[in-house]
Amino acid sequence: MIIETGFIQGSVEWHKARLHSVGGTGISKITTSIGKESKSRGDFLIEKASQRITGRSKPLFPSYEMQWGTEHEQEARESFSFIRDIEVAECAMIFSDENKEWHVSPDGFSLEREEGFEVKCPQLKNHLEYLKAGTLPTAYRLQVQTSLALTGWDTWWFMSYFPGVKSLIIPIHRDEKLIQIIKDEVARFLEDLNNLVTKLSA
Repeated sequence: MIIETGFIQGSVEWHKARLHSVGGTGISKITTSIGKESKSRGDFLIEKASQRITGRSKPLFPSYEMQWGTEHEQEARESFSFIRDIEVAECAMIFSDENKEWHVSPDGFSLEREEGFEVKCPQLKNHLEYLKAGTLPTAYRLQVQTSLALTGWDTWWFMSYFPGVKSLIIPIHRDEKLIQIIKDEVARFLEDLNNLVTKLSA
């Protein structure tokens, strides 16, 4: 495991590093939580191959919801740190190994506690739905378990935050069955990706 602190999330260096590596948010494009191949796997394979070959990706234009989340992330991180009395460190990425072929970009972590942190700052309606359910939203299950799979840690905190409203803060623990699925499918995807890049570059 390699923790990258030489640059920050959102920087030119961060975007460049992501071109050559599969991120935690991309796992849902590879597999489902029950181990079935994602319908978008083929397109994602071509997308990652083109990024490796050209060193470029299509521009990302943030939506209002994405911009809102970015603007409130630090506020949420500070709130979590105060509520749970956990000092949260930041980094650009955590890579699986020196090959840096897959990674996660955590919203925070505690190396001393060996715990990670994922925060979402959704719109109020979604936040209230998350708060009412009191569980990790299904949409983020693969992302959080990928973080646990890559780091080997036992706990990853999930937080849903909206200013002025009660936050949802819950610890997520390892799902070993799903983690094995993630590891197997990432390995298979990376093998297919490397083969495709070789074929297209020949």
